[in-house]
Amino acid sequence: MVLGRVFTLLGLTESTCLVCGGELDDPEQGYLCTACLKDIKPSHPMDYENLSFTERYRIFSRYEGVLSETLKLIKFRSVKPLAHRLGKVVSENLLEFIGETEPDLITYVPVHRWRFWKRGFDHNEEILKGAGVQPGQILYRRKHSKPLASYGREDRFRAVKDAFGVRDAYLEKIEGRRVLVFDDVLTSGATASLLN
Repeated sequence: MVLGRVFTLLGLTESTCLVCGGELDDPEQGYLCTACLKDIKPSHPMDYENLSFTERYRIFSRYEGVLSETLKLIKFRSVKPLAHRLGKVVSENLLEFIGETEPDLITYVPVHRWRFWKRGFDHNEEILKGAGVQPGQILYRRKHSKPLASYGREDRFRAVKDAFGVRDAYLEKIEGRRVLVFDDVLTSGATASLLN
């Protein structure tokens, strides 16, 4: 992307990798080196907590280290090229899960239009596109809230109550269908519980 190079020339990106301090070798995203990005690997738990509101789910890895730094850069510093890179990293694992579950439709948890306007993109949508998956825009967010990480467990459920809706064009299409919903972080399952 040309924009990444422009930001680098203007000094708006970092001069070294934010994780290891090493040399940056990718001017497109300008924050993390290729070696650190290669450290993001599947590490999902063997035993999953039972979430009664989902048929099945998969966690790619724990929210720590390079993966958490990558998501923070994507979401809070609006680094869209990193969303595509992360999509490529998770693609094999994600496509394997899609093959196992055979969903009728694939979508994602959307950001509120205000956050979309501020960031310029929806990170979940861009991660999916980077993984080679073209999701449907089935859901929309009715209300804006702070990032759920800033709430306690019970407050998360209150914060997302009535927060999502199904777009009119999909109301009949999802009836009786299996829908895979992608989200970047699973903490308490508050968001997933509302999509049941």
